[in-house]
Amino acid sequence: MQVKKLVFIANKKDVPRGEAKVFRFPTGDRPALLIHLQTGEFVAYDGLCTHLQGELYWDKNLQKIACSFHDGLYHPEHGGPYRGLPQKSLPSINLEIEDNGDIYAVKE
Repeated sequence: MQVKKLVFIANKKDVPRGEAKVFRFPTGDRPALLIHLQTGEFVAYDGLCTHLQGELYWDKNLQKIACSFHDGLYHPEHGGPYRGLPQKSLPSINLEIEDNGDIYAVKE
């Protein structure tokens, strides 16, 4: 039986709609992004571009996930490529949100 591990990211109140938070997952050395979509839903993705592993960041003005290397963009709703060189979707990270609003990344 595999035991899941929860990694605390933030509380819902600390990440306003349309904004994001960088965190480290799964081991503390790899970047990841928690995004609070305009719909109110939270999603999280691996923080390295699928093209050449450039570190990703949240472009608040475009409301897209952006790559620091070649201006590639990803859809925040599903992690799929939007524009540029990336051809693969970002790996998603499962989340657990507790009743008190604490958000955890699930490492299985």
